[in-house]
Amino acid sequence: MDTLSHALLGAATGQLVLGRKADNRVLLVAAGIALVPDVDVAIGALLGDAATLTFHRGITHSLLFALVAGLGLGWLLARVSRGTDIRAAHWRLMCWAILFGHLALDAFTSYGIQLLLPFSDHSFAIASISVIDPLFTLPLLVTVVALCCRRRGRLGLAWAGVVLSTTYLLATGVNKLVVTGRFEQAMAEQNIEMRRLFVKPTMFNNLLWRGIVDTGEGYGVAFYSLMDESPPADFVFFPRNDELLAPHRDAPLVQDLLKVSANYYQVEEVDGELFFHDLRYGKSFEWLKDDRPHVFSYRLIVESGEVVDLEVHGLAVDRERERRTFQALVSRALGES
Repeated sequence: MDTLSHALLGAATGQLVLGRKADNRVLLVAAGIALVPDVDVAIGALLGDAATLTFHRGITHSLLFALVAGLGLGWLLARVSRGTDIRAAHWRLMCWAILFGHLALDAFTSYGIQLLLPFSDHSFAIASISVIDPLFTLPLLVTVVALCCRRRGRLGLAWAGVVLSTTYLLATGVNKLVVTGRFEQAMAEQNIEMRRLFVKPTMFNNLLWRGIVDTGEGYGVAFYSLMDESPPADFVFFPRNDELLAPHRDAPLVQDLLKVSANYYQVEEVDGELFFHDLRYGKSFEWLKDDRPHVFSYRLIVESGEVVDLEVHGLAVDRERERRTFQALVSRALGES
């Protein structure tokens, strides 16, 4: 989830745990604690593109890290706040609640987190909410602003904000079940062979969803809005091009890419260089068919026939294109074809 949502949820959680003992300084500390697991972003940036690929949402997003970090941060806060009426046990409880809340929120997004590291590298991804969803964030934002402006009734405000956002978060899970059923219906009606199906909401909303179907030889991508009257029909198909990857498939970096992409990928050769595209995110909105680049794409650096490194290729900012894309997103989410 985005940084603002994590910080706001952390501040509200701090108020819930400490109750009347929590003032605005505590809210600030709680917001900071909520961002601790994302230290992997800064560390990964120092390690390079290849390391960032597997380090993000790795060990710092595990249950073990949350347990140990909560214990350490609770001890540190107890030492720093000597002379106050907040006991060490309460600081630890607050830190644990905030850190575990961070993990739970990230698990609802599509990127996935490795909760069981170092014992298992399985990635958990409910994929029912976008990494930026204003309807989740807004109640928390209003709540935290109100908390900073009031001295009484703070606990009730915190409960209201957290309950509203949590209710919305759970509702996204229900939406995903409905949307998944519609995609499965579309597969049956169009006689499309389906080995796997990955469904996730598009950015900023929970109305418009993107589904990618593994057909064995490639993938079919379609979109479905909860405002649509019929199941998705217009699938855009992508070949996997496995033959391009075959000579390098056993390379450790390639194995990392396959794992991170959950084996939803396409390989392309451009000007003699190989590019690995993570199709879980695709080209933002494939139905626009405007040849935009993939959201997550990696150039494989090959030397002497071996993959020795990779380079992340991000989207170039084009303000006019992004403005048109946002307009198309809103229209499509509202059920317009």
